[in-house]
Amino acid sequence: MINHKSLVQAINKNCKSFFLPSNFQISFINGGPNDSYYYRIDGNSKAKNYNKNDSNEVNVLHWFKNFWLYVEISFKSNNTFISISVFQGTNENKKKHQLFRIEWDDYNNPEENHPQPHWHITTDNAISESFKEFTKNDVSENYQSYELAKSDVLEIKNIHFALNGNWQNNETHIHKIDSEEKIVKWFQGVLSHLRMELK
Repeated sequence: MINHKSLVQAINKNCKSFFLPSNFQISFINGGPNDSYYYRIDGNSKAKNYNKNDSNEVNVLHWFKNFWLYVEISFKSNNTFISISVFQGTNENKKKHQLFRIEWDDYNNPEENHPQPHWHITTDNAISESFKEFTKNDVSENYQSYELAKSDVLEIKNIHFALNGNWQNNETHIHKIDSEEKIVKWFQGVLSHLRMELK
């Protein structure tokens, strides 16, 4: 079983060098019933975070150039849930665009269908919002044409793209969250890889 306090402390300690001069800090938000604990990154700017079919305003942390990061970790009973979202936008830009979200959910379910961890690509939400803003003075015809064209394209934001499938070793696309050290190394690898790709 993962110790939530020591895991978050280890992530903070081992990942802060990816965010200089920003101060990377995942902090305790609150506890809940059934041994639930919620942690969130301390961000310094606002953004809209799309999660499943919902969205909410979150505080994102400046990472580098015009990229921003949001991290949320929750522990519910014996289950651990990690969510990392990457955004793009200037410091002055109140509408930073979410590019994608990485999730690692451990439901302790041997029949789990969704790969763990996995990617969600969310740029279509940003494109939709930008188009609405662009056509706000002439919404009717342009927006209806856009919605028709959009309906022909697969909504990829609902697909769980495997991030760490182990098929080459005849294993599955499910990785359990069962080691503090493994999670910290995964965070470091993900941040290092994302930074290199986004540059």
